[in-house]
Amino acid sequence: MSDTDPRSRRVVVPGVRWLRFPRRLEGEYREYQCQEAVESFRVNAFYILLLYMLLITGIYALAPEQVRGWWLSTYIWVGIIVLVAGLLAQVRALDRYFPLYAGIGSFLAVAVSVAIPGFMRDSGSIQLAHVSVIYALVIVYAMVGLRFTVASLAGWGGGLVGALIAEKLGQGLDWQVLHRTYTGISLLGMFLCYSTEVRDRLLFFNQRQLLRQQRRTQALAERLHRLSREDSLTGLANRRFFDEAFDREWRRCKRSRQPLTVMLVDVDRFKAYNDHYGHLQGDLCLQKLAAEFRRYSRRGGDLVARFGGEEFVLLYPETDEVEAQQLASRLCRSVRSLAIPHADNPEMQEVTVSVGAAMMIPGDRHSAGDLLEAADRALYLAKQGGRDDWRMYEAPPPVRLVKERKNDEGER
Repeated sequence: MSDTDPRSRRVVVPGVRWLRFPRRLEGEYREYQCQEAVESFRVNAFYILLLYMLLITGIYALAPEQVRGWWLSTYIWVGIIVLVAGLLAQVRALDRYFPLYAGIGSFLAVAVSVAIPGFMRDSGSIQLAHVSVIYALVIVYAMVGLRFTVASLAGWGGGLVGALIAEKLGQGLDWQVLHRTYTGISLLGMFLCYSTEVRDRLLFFNQRQLLRQQRRTQALAERLHRLSREDSLTGLANRRFFDEAFDREWRRCKRSRQPLTVMLVDVDRFKAYNDHYGHLQGDLCLQKLAAEFRRYSRRGGDLVARFGGEEFVLLYPETDEVEAQQLASRLCRSVRSLAIPHADNPEMQEVTVSVGAAMMIPGDRHSAGDLLEAADRALYLAKQGGRDDWRMYEAPPPVRLVKERKNDEGER
């Protein structure tokens, strides 16, 4: 379906031409439109009031002297309505009620403006009064910021009430003049208001779609970032993330002269486990072990990662040798306490692990790779010792070279 297909447009922008989105979207739009309108009205109210002051003074100067006082005392109420609405707009706690008080104010302003000509007898004064009707309608439809339906109700409802007041309490209205002013300006104002709301709805919808796409893109980027640093099977950190954290903690401990401990954990006879129970059960076993190992990374800086296959690695900054031994011993016991059956593990008949631990205070004579290699050697010793055990790496004693002195008889 092409972008120019009308059916495609109805799907992309639903309800714009009818000024009605689906229910949830319509509620969001009305909140958005109300906030935009009240923010604009906080400024526009001053200009609307200024415009009415100019209108009042202009008509006052042109009106016959005998009706000036009556004109001013009557039409001043429109200015009071604008002033009250402007003051209410300054109270942010009342923002959500803006369509209500602005709609009522517009309704009253139109009603007063339409009713005033019905109380005048001089044709010149009547024509001047109809100018005020034009001003009122232009402001209601173009400057207040009401939605099309609210503005239309205020414009036509106020006009109807004003006409009834003029007919019942005044001298009546010149319907030909009223039709040329009120009706024509109302239709023009409705068209402008409708076009403005269609544009605003399109803008709102496009902004919402753009924001939605940005959120989806951000969520996808975060997910990809997490997947690049997380092992998909166990949910632990992967080898890449471990390497970054290991290098960072090595440099930090080197600066602070604090010990750094690494533990390599290998599942005993895991190949036999997979062959006996199948790879799906093997994956489930690794997930259970990962959940248990995660309990051993409660402090900030501690890290548990899947090193590869059935091998895991634990990183402990600022952990000395005594603490490392305690952690390694507890780790072996906690795995046994899971009681995961392993028929091909003849020693225990349950899943067990071997742990190799190494501790080092980073310095210039060693690298992070040396610490990892030491933990690997300790793991090898643990497995050679019968598995289901742990070993702490111990550096070999320094070799002393002794030079034997030969007696003179043995020398040639």
